[in-house]
Amino acid sequence: MCRVLRDADRKILPVDLGHDKTRNILTCDLRSPSDISQLFQAYPIRAVIHLAGILPGAFLIDPLRGADVNLGGSCELMRQSAVARVKRFIFASSMSVYGSSPTHRPVTEDHPPAPDEPYGASKLAVELIGQTLAREKAFEFVALRIARVVGPGIKKTSSPWRSQILEPCRQGDSVWVPFAPEAVLSLVHVEDVAHMLLTLAETAGMSSFVYNTPAEPWEAKRLKEVIEELRGVRVELGPEVAHGGPICDGSRFAREFGFQLRGLRDHLSSCARRNPASFA
Repeated sequence: MCRVLRDADRKILPVDLGHDKTRNILTCDLRSPSDISQLFQAYPIRAVIHLAGILPGAFLIDPLRGADVNLGGSCELMRQSAVARVKRFIFASSMSVYGSSPTHRPVTEDHPPAPDEPYGASKLAVELIGQTLAREKAFEFVALRIARVVGPGIKKTSSPWRSQILEPCRQGDSVWVPFAPEAVLSLVHVEDVAHMLLTLAETAGMSSFVYNTPAEPWEAKRLKEVIEELRGVRVELGPEVAHGGPICDGSRFAREFGFQLRGLRDHLSSCARRNPASFA
């Protein structure tokens, strides 16, 4: 996200839980109101792109901590954004708001939300609170419901395959993709998500409070074939009971903003060209 914003010549204030001087990343814990207020007092912030949160697996392990960060921390960030008169608040939501069951048809934004675990419920709650604040003119609010993200450098995840398929590897390495061969996965590359968030931050007018990300539906067995063809690594699938959850329909975003995905196969091919020694 930071690289995309810098490439677009935007002034940014990168913030994370841990301080990183080498990348000019400041420290902020969403559970600390003073951490948040110090940022707004020190910098003239025009827009907030809120990406922070506890991921689903960690949320289930410690649901109270997950709620503190994803719900309590997000509410505090919105409260202080309103006080600081931030113009727009962009929230990284999730397809988890639709639940985890597979769907026979792609799910649009008109599909009723039905989260069936705490992570998705927290995302939906923040969406509803943000929309209410926007109606009260606290700030402009928009949420991007993000499909399953793949891309290099995704470290904080319980699904390492999502980064492994696009990182340098040695011939003979194997990657485990934990889905049945017939499972359909809605996949979107992290760079495409970053460009979508930038679009939402800069577009003057929007027709909706929520958008699904455009995403590609990949049957797991076809994904395996393409990765093995382009990466020269073995892909293992399973267990058989796993499915890919709801199929994402991001046509509203694509249509309204003229957005076109680059495509996962193209990303895989580019990765192969950048790392020729890693491939068969």
